[in-house]
Amino acid sequence: MHRAETTTRTLTRILLLALLLSGMGLAQAQATFGVEQLFALMAGQKRLTTTYTEQKFIKGLDAPVESSGELLFEAPSRMVKRTLLPKPETLMLDGAQATVERGRQQRTVTLEDHPEVAVHVEGLRACLAGDLGTLVRIYFVSLSGTAAQWKMTLVPRDAQAAAQVQAITLGGEQADIRTVQVLLSDGDSSLTRIARPQVTR
Repeated sequence: MHRAETTTRTLTRILLLALLLSGMGLAQAQATFGVEQLFALMAGQKRLTTTYTEQKFIKGLDAPVESSGELLFEAPSRMVKRTLLPKPETLMLDGAQATVERGRQQRTVTLEDHPEVAVHVEGLRACLAGDLGTLVRIYFVSLSGTAAQWKMTLVPRDAQAAAQVQAITLGGEQADIRTVQVLLSDGDSSLTRIARPQVTR
């Protein structure tokens, strides 16, 4: 796999996790539960911390690649994904820049140089603002289930984004988003399970 493609995949995954985290710590869902109610509750959190486990299903491998670590999110656009196992790695997203640290090596890229990834930043910020109008401009959005157990699916409208990501599915129970499943357009996928977060508002 080329280094540029690896960087793009890495940035895509951290942005998708940022999008996931932007919905954590939601208040108790109302009796009438729909996309509008869900997004009305997404805005307002200042900081959250939690832990995660992730499985990546890659074509050609007999077993998933597993990892685990910690997640930090600070409004409006800073996220840190700190992988602890199997190897330490830190991914940081702050504004229009993303930084990857592995040991003593550090690499920073500007999202403007990766337009197929930058579209996910717009989606993230739309969620943080509770701006459903902007999100539906970027994604086809569908929600099913009830407040007790629901599922939201995002499908990119942009051709460059769709060339990377086929669909993102978020699963939640009551106030919390607990899983995010990403299906890449090449057939690879990932499943991330998120612990209940500690939220500051």
